[in-house]
Amino acid sequence: MILVIGEALIDLIENRYQAGAFNAIVGGANANVAIALARRGTPQQFLARIASDRFGGIIRKRLTDNGVGLDYAVSADELSTLAVVSIDSQGVPNYSFYVNGTADWGWTPQELPTAAQIEALGATAIQFGCLTMAMQPGNEIIEAWARRHFEANSLSISHDINMRPALGFDSETERLRVERVNGISHLIKASDEDIEWLYSLDSGSDEAQKRIDEIVAEWIGDTAKLVFVTRGGDGVSIYRKSPDGSIQRSDVASRKINVVDTVGAGDTFCANLLGQLQDSGSLGTNPFDRFSQISDATLQEYVRVAGVAASIACERAGAEPPTKSDLDAVLATL
Repeated sequence: MILVIGEALIDLIENRYQAGAFNAIVGGANANVAIALARRGTPQQFLARIASDRFGGIIRKRLTDNGVGLDYAVSADELSTLAVVSIDSQGVPNYSFYVNGTADWGWTPQELPTAAQIEALGATAIQFGCLTMAMQPGNEIIEAWARRHFEANSLSISHDINMRPALGFDSETERLRVERVNGISHLIKASDEDIEWLYSLDSGSDEAQKRIDEIVAEWIGDTAKLVFVTRGGDGVSIYRKSPDGSIQRSDVASRKINVVDTVGAGDTFCANLLGQLQDSGSLGTNPFDRFSQISDATLQEYVRVAGVAASIACERAGAEPPTKSDLDAVLATL
């Protein structure tokens, strides 16, 4: 059982062929992860604060129709969060947000499951990130909750950094926050663009790549953390500590496709990576001990499969992760 906590909002997506026309689509990085897990058949529960307005009803229906568990979702009095999304000619989304005082960020300690409830669920991991860990006041509540579980070594904690600069965040402030949350995470996923923005790097340069390697090594430190840096069409880099104590990097190529858009691709990657780790018993108590039992070849295969799942999402309009049968059908052709 994987617990996903975070935003479930409405993406108002502009029709790229009809300027000014928008479709209301359920989005939010963490909602996308929960749906992707459910579609691949991984047991999960989605901890969300869902508004009671019309958009909230659309959100709840989308989640339940996809088999997402909402046993610990909160029916919130605040309005739904809105993200306005335009897609450029390369299929890359640009976002603007309406977030002040909306439902997703109002977490209180009483709304989060206790350690006893989590144990009764048989939960092995917490997945969080993106806006949920950036927006006050709820981010501080969730961070404190996750820190207690990290210190108890009771389950695996996975952090998808997933920055949203369009909200006007200060990169230095966000860098300090991300590093703090990384410190209580066992598994970290970031895009190269996330790291370049956080650390003011020259995008795509050789120097930026060198610095990304150094930055990830600092995140790992003297631990067995696993870090995954997604690079769009260039694949994914896996970072982990080697037996001699150095940080090793291995690169996994991506499947070549015709991109429709990249909405939800990173979320699909996260879900399918976590799902495979769950299937193999690599999530749960004493996470670093479990990670040490995963061979490099096995981890590379997990990343390859998760990357194929993400590529399928990129062949579809909007955040539409594949089912297990969808993924298996594509894998059989490779």
